[in-house]
Amino acid sequence: MSKLENKIVVVGGGIIGCSTAYFLTKLGHKNVTVLESVEVAHAASGRAGGFLALDWCDGGKTGALARRSFKLHESLGSELGVDCGYRKMKTLSIGLSERNSSVAKSKEKECSKPKWVDGNVQSSDVIGTTKTTAQVHPKLLTNAFMNAAKKNGAKLIKQRVISGKTGDGAVKGVTLEDGSSLDADVVVMCMGPWANQGLDWFGCKKKLVTGIRAHSITIDLEGKSNIDNTALFLAFKGDPEVYPRPDGTVYVCGTTAAEHAPLPENPKDVIFDPTACDDIKVLAGQVCDELKNAENYSKSACYLPHSEDGTPIIGKVPTMNGLYMAAGHSCWGILQGPATGEALAELISSGKSSYVDLSPFDPSRFFK
Repeated sequence: MSKLENKIVVVGGGIIGCSTAYFLTKLGHKNVTVLESVEVAHAASGRAGGFLALDWCDGGKTGALARRSFKLHESLGSELGVDCGYRKMKTLSIGLSERNSSVAKSKEKECSKPKWVDGNVQSSDVIGTTKTTAQVHPKLLTNAFMNAAKKNGAKLIKQRVISGKTGDGAVKGVTLEDGSSLDADVVVMCMGPWANQGLDWFGCKKKLVTGIRAHSITIDLEGKSNIDNTALFLAFKGDPEVYPRPDGTVYVCGTTAAEHAPLPENPKDVIFDPTACDDIKVLAGQVCDELKNAENYSKSACYLPHSEDGTPIIGKVPTMNGLYMAAGHSCWGILQGPATGEALAELISSGKSSYVDLSPFDPSRFFK
């Protein structure tokens, strides 16, 4: 049987799972199924900010992965035939002090800043240009990958996996929550912070990935807005990040006191702390009056996946033939997701990746 006829099951409908499925079908694989327990982009891939940087990972193990993925992001909208909210961004690091403080106001300095930023700015530095930073809407992109994969023949099944099927040291498939099973020659686990569950299905008890909760809000701008394509990284309480989007919303995230909550067993049970989100809205109001006065905003939380050694895990799991995984990208999952999916698909299809050396990410480093 041709390798292109292999039954491939991808577990996880986030950006890495859906991009892997897409690139597998692009390579000609004819029997690809994505299993998602809730909805495509339900977890971090639907709740992230979508900030992209060409060179911020340079000097680390993910430098080449990030650069390849940044390049892919530029053309994915046209390739997938969907507007995924991609645009180039200017990026500033801004030091703020409290608004409505006469002391802080007296110390305010003349800084280069967008006209719409009318808070008490103490410092401003350019940390990204339209050549080196950009953004995408993660939920739109993840769904675009899945829909393109389906057009190429992939299937999407909304079922939760509860165990793996094995035989003769190899994967044979997965068992689903409704009691049915799915045969597979290859299982690809793209499960983010739930990666340890997947390993356990196939007899591996190692805990390689942890999840840390992160809160965010998306503010709806009302009427005509002066907010432009400038991303802000704020030196202020909780180090908030502000990403204006082309759809008339502004995504804001930041560290709050409510982040320390255990990862639930089921992705559908992730909850946000309303107070934490309200705190982020207050912080956003320190940036400008428009964000302060906006009344409509949605609240969210997700769990960022961190690997045991801080480096993403991408490749073949050595304890079981036909088992692959990709997880542990931390806050860079959206940036690095497309190149991860592309490289993993190539590894499964031909045994090697064309654009990115995957050896630094090999899961075997945890099994020596």
